[in-house]
Amino acid sequence: MEVQVRVARNRLSVDTQWTITRILDSLRLADAPALASVLRLTGRSGGHNIDASLYVADALTKIDREDVAPETVDGPAHLDDADGLRGLEKLGYLTVHDLAYETSSASYLDEGRSLTAIRVLRPFHTVGVVYRWRRALIGPADEWDIVTQPGVIWPGVYVHGAVGDYRSRDVGLVYAGPPELDTDALIYAIREDSDVFTCHAVCDRCGADWYAHDGSWIFRAIRAHADFDYSDARRHDGTTVMCPEPLCVAGRVGFVVG
Repeated sequence: MEVQVRVARNRLSVDTQWTITRILDSLRLADAPALASVLRLTGRSGGHNIDASLYVADALTKIDREDVAPETVDGPAHLDDADGLRGLEKLGYLTVHDLAYETSSASYLDEGRSLTAIRVLRPFHTVGVVYRWRRALIGPADEWDIVTQPGVIWPGVYVHGAVGDYRSRDVGLVYAGPPELDTDALIYAIREDSDVFTCHAVCDRCGADWYAHDGSWIFRAIRAHADFDYSDARRHDGTTVMCPEPLCVAGRVGFVVG
């Protein structure tokens, strides 16, 4: 997947969110609204929505309002605040596999990106419950309501994409295949189809070209007289710069990542 580069005096990068969207679209067999809703409640990196307590049970086990009453002993499993998605992994409902993690400092991305495979092993569902204290702030809650019931999450491999170097933001989630889908094959496909570590620069007039790697602005000559440093590029215009070749008068150098 070749990606057009954003070119400016202080920028040489690609749109990270666009690359994630393209990857998810290529893997998508179906949308996954139920699991997406659970991810929004749990939070990608652990810890769920502070306004709702989250409970989980097997798909055939119904969760009613009385099952989540305060101080109920035999109710459904409660997902601890600190565990988030990992809590579902501890309960044996799914496993989490990192497919890709890249930062903007070591690639041509304009911000970091991450792709995660979630392998659901057995069907389950969750409910979100809000508790309220009307009479006193200590002791069991006086009122409670089930506020979210996303539906059953069925076995399969789901791929989640997010962007951000320091704080991630969700881009999307797709159903990518059955539970036996090989995640190593997914890793290979992502690396092959979405290379964000190599940038190819080519002059449209003289044909000179250069390559740079791992986010570097130093382009090594392939069919050119010398290397060139993008920091020294001149006459930026759109997505091109003036060709640095000494005998090329009107050439424009364009950049492609991938």
